[in-house]
Amino acid sequence: MIIPEKVKILYKDYAVREESNLHDNKSELYGIVRYLEEEIVLNAGASLNQKKATLIHEIIHAIDEIYCVELSEGQVEKLGTGFFMLLRDNPDMFIGGDK
Repeated sequence: MIIPEKVKILYKDYAVREESNLHDNKSELYGIVRYLEEEIVLNAGASLNQKKATLIHEIIHAIDEIYCVELSEGQVEKLGTGFFMLLRDNPDMFIGGDK
């Protein structure tokens, strides 16, 4: 899995970029989705695997926002970890022809 420059989620094209010293009011963040700006920002200081896991986590937040599912942060964390592990452990899952 590579980290793309953008991700299309329904009718929105989210730019994916990195930022150093990514914080909210309380603590350092691994990533954040900025809905109005249509961007997903990853912490530049994180490891590559952490950035990949964070990207999936933030994509789930964006899907949740568009479809008004109202997932809790705990649910997003569990789904994000689950999808990251699925993709990491099955890297060839979507490679090849459409069957």
